[in-house]
Formats: sequence, C-alpha cells, structure tokens
Amino acid sequence: MMVMMYPRTLLGLLLCCTVSAQAAIQIQGVQDEGIYADQVSFTVSSQADATTTATLNGQAIAIDQEIDVTVPEYYELFVQQQPLAGGDLETQRVRFIVRASERGSTENGLPLWTPYVNIPSAPAEFIDGQLTCLLPQTYPTGLELPLAVRITDDQGRRMPVNGTVEVNGLDESEVTLFRGVGSVFLPADTHTVSLEVAGLIATHEVTLEEDTQWQTLSSDIVSNIDFGEQARIYIRNVTDDQLTIAAGATMVVGAGSVILIDPDITLNLEGTLLVQGTAEAPVVITAPDRSQPWGGFLLETAGASIVMDYTIITASGADTAWFDDHPNSGHSHQSEQGLFYISNEAQVTLNHCALLQNSGQIGHGESGYFTLNHCLVQQAITMGQYNRGAVIGYDTAFIEFPKAGDPFIDDDNDAIYLSGGAHAFTDCLFGWTLDDGIDAGEGAEGSVLVDNCWFESCIHEAMAWSSGPRHATVRDSVVLNCGQAIECGYGTPYIDAANCLVTGNVVGARFGDNYDRSYTGTLDVVDSLLLYNHRDIWTVDWTTWEPRLAQCDLHDNWVTQANANYPDNELWSVQDSNTQAALIAPFEPNVSLVGIGFAVEKDVQDMTLLLEPIVVRLSRFSSQTVDVNYCLTLDDEILASGNLTFPPGQTVQKIEGLPAPVSMMQLTLSDPIQVELTGITQITYVDAADLIQPLVDQNSLWQYAKGMSEPAADWSELGFDDTSWLIGLMPMGYEASSGYQDCLATVVSDMRNQYYSLYARHSFTLDDPAQLAELYLTVNFDDGYIVYLNGFPVDERNAPNPVAFDQYASGSHEACCGSCDLAAIDLTEFMPLLQTGDNVIAIQGHNRTLDSSDFMLDVALWGVKRL
Repeated sequence: MMVMMYPRTLLGLLLCCTVSAQAAIQIQGVQDEGIYADQVSFTVSSQADATTTATLNGQAIAIDQEIDVTVPEYYELFVQQQPLAGGDLETQRVRFIVRASERGSTENGLPLWTPYVNIPSAPAEFIDGQLTCLLPQTYPTGLELPLAVRITDDQGRRMPVNGTVEVNGLDESEVTLFRGVGSVFLPADTHTVSLEVAGLIATHEVTLEEDTQWQTLSSDIVSNIDFGEQARIYIRNVTDDQLTIAAGATMVVGAGSVILIDPDITLNLEGTLLVQGTAEAPVVITAPDRSQPWGGFLLETAGASIVMDYTIITASGADTAWFDDHPNSGHSHQSEQGLFYISNEAQVTLNHCALLQNSGQIGHGESGYFTLNHCLVQQAITMGQYNRGAVIGYDTAFIEFPKAGDPFIDDDNDAIYLSGGAHAFTDCLFGWTLDDGIDAGEGAEGSVLVDNCWFESCIHEAMAWSSGPRHATVRDSVVLNCGQAIECGYGTPYIDAANCLVTGNVVGARFGDNYDRSYTGTLDVVDSLLLYNHRDIWTVDWTTWEPRLAQCDLHDNWVTQANANYPDNELWSVQDSNTQAALIAPFEPNVSLVGIGFAVEKDVQDMTLLLEPIVVRLSRFSSQTVDVNYCLTLDDEILASGNLTFPPGQTVQKIEGLPAPVSMMQLTLSDPIQVELTGITQITYVDAADLIQPLVDQNSLWQYAKGMSEPAADWSELGFDDTSWLIGLMPMGYEASSGYQDCLATVVSDMRNQYYSLYARHSFTLDDPAQLAELYLTVNFDDGYIVYLNGFPVDERNAPNPVAFDQYASGSHEACCGSCDLAAIDLTEFMPLLQTGDNVIAIQGHNRTLDSSDFMLDVALWGVKRL
C-alpha cells in the first residue's frame, strides 16, 4: 500500500484556509445602483457562522425578513457581517433609488413631493403696508374688469405677505396674495371696487361706458399715429390675421385707452409701439372674449421696439402650435405662441405692467432684449424661453405657471427658461410653478445674476443651472418650499452663491441632476443658511453614484445636518438664539409675529389622512422661536395632544403617531407663542363617503350630438331643447385599433375621418345648493374638451382654437381604460352657478386628428355636503 505524504507546510495551509473561509454577504432583491419603479423588496440573509446587521438610510432593519420599500427616495443599504470565529469584518453598501412612476424620471432619488399650501400672513406682517392696485377708471360695459393688487411698504417695495384680499365682499372675486401680489377678473358690471386685507382698505370707482364708440383698426400703420388718451381701438378684419406697424412708423396709445383684438390676430412690429398708461389710468389690451385669444406681438427686426407703461395685457396666445407652424423661429421647450416674440436685437420694455392669464407663453427671445420693471406676470404656460440676448427683471413677480394648485404634469412649465445671453434679476419673485423657477440650460454660453430675489413653491428646482458654460451669480436671495433650491446640473455651469437663506426645501444645495450626461461645472455656496431642508447638501451624481467633492466648494455655511464630505460648515443647532436671530434678520421684515396653520386646502379631510403626517407651516420663517399646541379630540374627549416648537428659520413641522381614526375627530391648534393663528387651525376628519353627494355619475345616460355642424348657440344652457339629440351612455367614443374597446358604452363608429367633435348634455336636480360646501368634476378624455355648467364654461383641457365643431383638440391626451384614478377638478368657485331644481352639465369633446385611431369621453360630477 502506498501512503501519500504531504509536506507539513502544505497541510497547514490547507487547514488554515478551511478554518478562515467566510461566507459572502447575501442580499436578494436589490442591487447596487439600481433604480426601481414605485417599490422594491429585498432580504438580507444571516449566516450560521457570522453575526449580520444592516441599516437602511441609517435605520436598523431586520435580517432574514423581506423588507418592502415603497417610499420614493435615494437609499443606502449598509450591511456588516462579523465571523463568530473572529476575522475581518465584512461590509457591503448597496445604493438604490425608488422612483415614483407618476413623476417619470424627473425626480431621481427624491421623495414624492408637492409644495405645501400657503399660510396667510399675520396682521403684523402687513404693518405700515399700503394696498395699491392697477385698475381701469373708465371701462367699456360687457368686458371683464382686470384688477392687479400689490402690497408695498412706505418705500414702494413689495412686501412678502400672503393672504386674501376681499373684493366687494364676494368670495368669487377675492384676490389671493402670493408674497404681496395677485390679480383677478371682476364681473363686467362692476363699478365699485372695495378692497380689504389685514386692516388695509382701498376703494375705487369705475365708470362703465354705456355705449362705447370703437375706432376700428384694420390696416397696417405706415406713418406716425397718436391715438391719444382714452382711445377705444378695435383691431379686427385684418388681412391674414396680421397687422403691421411699419419700419419708421410709431404708434402711440395714451392713458386710459382700451385695445380690443379679435381672435388669432398678431401685431407685427417693424417700427415702434408706445403705450403710455398711468397708475391712475392704465391701458388695457384684451380680447372681446378671453376664451378666444388673440395672437401676440411679433418683433423680428433690429429696429422694432415696444415700450409700455402701466398696461394690463391678457388673453394672448391664440396658436397653441405656433413653433410647429413657424419652424424657423428658433428652439422653444413649448410650442404655444408667445405674447412677445423678440428676435434680431428687437427690444421690449415694460414698466409697471400686469400680464394676466395669457393662454400661451409670455414670450420668446432669439437675440432679443426684454426688460420688465415693477411688473406682475401671472398665469401663463411659461414666461418663455430666451436664447441669447438679455432678459432684465427688476422688482417683478413671475408667478403661477400655469396655475397654483394644478396637478403635476411633466411639461416644462418653468417660470422662465434662459439659454445663452446675459440676464439679470433684482428684487424679483419667482414661484408657484409646475417645474422650475429659473431654468438656465442648453445652448450657448451665458450668464445670469440673481440678486435679492425670492423663490417659493417651485415643484422642481428654484434655480436649475446647466449646459453653457453657464455663469450664475446668486446673492442675498431666499428659497423656500421648493423641490431643490440651487442645482448645479449637467454640462458646465459655474455657480457662485452667497448670503442666501434656503429653508424648507427638499434639497438645499445640489450638484448633479437626473440625466446621464457629463458634469464639468462647479458649485460654490458660502455664507448661506441651508436650514431644515430634507437634505441641506446633496452632491451625488448619477453618472458615478458618488459625491463630486472636487467640484463643490461649500464652506462657512450654517446647516442643520452635518455632512462629513463638507466639514467646513457650522451646525445651526449649536448656535445660540441671538446668533440665529442676527443671521436671519437680513432676510426678515421688521415684524414681531408670523402666521401659522395646517398646510391643507380644506378644513374637512378624509379621516384616513390622520394616519399620515400632518403638516403645520408658518407663513414664512421667523427669527424667533415659536410654539403652538395641538389636540386631537373625539366628542370633546382628548385622544392625543402635544407641542410643536419652530426654532428660528424653521417653517414646517409634522404631527405624527396620532391614534387611528374611529369616527368624526377634530385636530386643533391652540396657545400660540410668538406666532399668530392665521390659516386653517382646526381640521375635522370624517369618512369622506358619508359627505359625497353624486350629481352626475360616470356611465350615466346623456343626450348627445355628433359634431357634423355647429350646434345652436345656447346648446349648453339649461333651457335648450335637446329632445332631438341622440341618447347614449357614457363613456362615448370609438376604437379603431385596440385599447378603449372594452370601456365604451356608446360607440360612435362613424366619427373617424368624418368629424372632430362630440357634444353632450346631462340634466340633474339639486334640492338646495347651499347644502354643498364643495363641487368636483372628473373627465376621462381623449384628446380635449370644454365643460359647461348651466351654460357657463368651467373647465377645459386641450380646447380647440377657435372653439368650433370642425376644429381639432389643441393637444393630445390618452384616456384611461380599466382601473382609473382620475384627478378631481375643483369647481367650488363655480358653485354660485348652481340653482335649486334643474341644472345641466354639458361637454364638447374634440379629437386631435380626423384619422385618429380612438376617441373617448366620460364625465362625473359630485358635491361635498356641508357639515
């Protein structure tokens, strides 16, 4: 027998390896740098010969148990495994993202977030304020009366206050203030305008003209013309819908004038337009019917210029596909027509103007020059895109794009988009946008100065800097309640920010964004307050999944979260209250109290929302520590109570861990210290199903007519005789391919290639409209519609232009077939249209193309009963 003899050293080596071998860390279900839609589940497995521990974003999690992650966010899973027999500690880090599919790729690594609602300012915030407005003194009967409001201090500066200006005591006419500015259109028969907010009162009389004598303007202006003051100019019957002010010609319009422009008409400026309104007698430029907009101003030559003083402009933007129809007009993120198209060094200057509820964009620039001084720009698709040239803003508010509170859509609804050129904004307000405040990216090298500006409630970035090279200087500015405050994105942006207050945002200062592109810029933030943001500093870049340390210089800032990557900043919590107050003071008006309330739209909420964190918010930041108590009661029995403390600079707190709802419960704020109760301070939680009063159900029976001809003018009104119309159940439509075929109750198979539109009416009765507190609508549609309540238009999406039976929808939209979670459209402001007894809801639906493969329309209307 042969015996194998191993060398002693080899045997020892084999034994050693057997003893010290460690099992690898085992993680199932998630991988490093993974991106998961809506949710992901994973398990960290234990090993028999080791102790395994794990944390997820710093919080300990269970081993050998499936962990479900459903909250959109950036996550770091950190696992440690220590062999029981000794040896090296094994570690593994897994970085991953759960992304909300409803937001697409716009918010990689960010929590699902929508800006919190405004809290009214305390009366103390209005002290020494003045209520001023821009309002015509003499106006034609039959036109809605435009009103722009501004709260200023004794030096004429806008005061950053929120609140509601009561107008004539009518809820439907009140003005919502967004940091000191707001607007409304008053009924056409208004002749006395009484305004009141926080003890500030103003009254204005408007003379309504009984028989306005209009001067028709149909031909081009080829020589100088001065229409004088109080002119009544009606631009109509224009050849090819374009009227030109020729090169060398100047058109002057005096104070108190009104310019009425028919639908689709564009004014082509080769010469000069001077509009000389005054504070007491502004000029108004509008359409006979604001639902049928006129075009805009076209400035395409170097000598073209517009100068407007104290002018109100509304109802422009007729062509929803203007940039598609004018393919050589430059690059725009949006296709809608602009109020101003400015190219080839043409110039537009607006002083003390109000651009209100324009249907398209406010403007577009191709090496043009646009200056706005002391203006209000409110409610449009966007302020527009400006390629090269310059946009200069001073003491101007750019707010509501397209409208505060609208449901999120990923459609580039920025306050303003800048590409190339040298732009500057001083003392300006940007906010309440469905995308960014300032988006400066793509295109040629350029610079932007932001000095002493205020950004609020931008759903994505307050300032998104990218491409270029882009040189951005940000000084002495405030950013709050935005997705991300200061973002250094793709390309080569060089960001220099100093002396800013950035609080209550998702991210304070960020390097990187959501794109897989090159990142060669730099982010410098110094001497700033980055406070109480979800992340004060965040520099993870998705091309590397690592912080870009070499490209970020963040030092001498005050932060509420220590960041080991940026150690040269000071923790806010270690500063004494006097130091904190002194640091906030430069950003804070000299007032003693701010407002506080629940960050909700309604004071009656579904009781299931008690299971979620309940947000309490200040009207703005304070240099003082403020306190408020809260109490949850059921039939006067206290179920839970507590205290919320807001240190200086903090604007948001959350109430969590309340008892599960069992019946009608009330949550109340009380006992404020260094703060005043101004917003909603008591919420009643109820079973929402008990309060819903259906008025028109989905799948209901409707009278309808095919859009082969224009219906009678009163087709949407209560008294219209629809007995000759067809009868059918909703949903109505057709499907020539696949998708909607299983969801249609009434099929209009002849619609394809024959007609664009469908008209439908449904009557309902209401015993007492006063018993309803709220009114809501849902529409499941493909591709556009207009809804009428008792003959009055109350909502529209992708409406045709002009509104006619043979016109196509202005945009595309896919209906939902199957399990649908449709957004509720708030029609509460239109409740005065309801009447006791019979009412009617009517809708006209439009397809995008005549040969479209599908079309659908379905409607529901319901009210919420008053408690």
